[in-house]
Amino acid sequence: MAGPVDSALASTETVRRWMASVDAMYHLSEREWADRLSVLGEWCREVGDDPDRVIASARASRDAKNEYMRSLKRFARERYPESRSAHDVENVVRSFFIHNGARVFVRPYAD
Repeated sequence: MAGPVDSALASTETVRRWMASVDAMYHLSEREWADRLSVLGEWCREVGDDPDRVIASARASRDAKNEYMRSLKRFARERYPESRSAHDVENVVRSFFIHNGARVFVRPYAD
């Protein structure tokens, strides 16, 4: 799947927080993190923002957070058409939000 861990992405404050929080519970391998960071990086490029700004916007505005969740649904559906893969991709990004204090629901909005 993914190559080595994207060090630029992994060095952002919100990604470091996410990785530390998840690793405290699950101790993921470098390959598992590379896969997750690949998904997060692709999605951030899709929305045109870096992870720190995404979380700042999501924490400041419920509407912004819900728009990010809508974009995540579209992204997962378009890039990962097999439903299980799309669901897994959504979970990766939702985990990033949750571990950075931006509480999300699977469907808090209308498509």
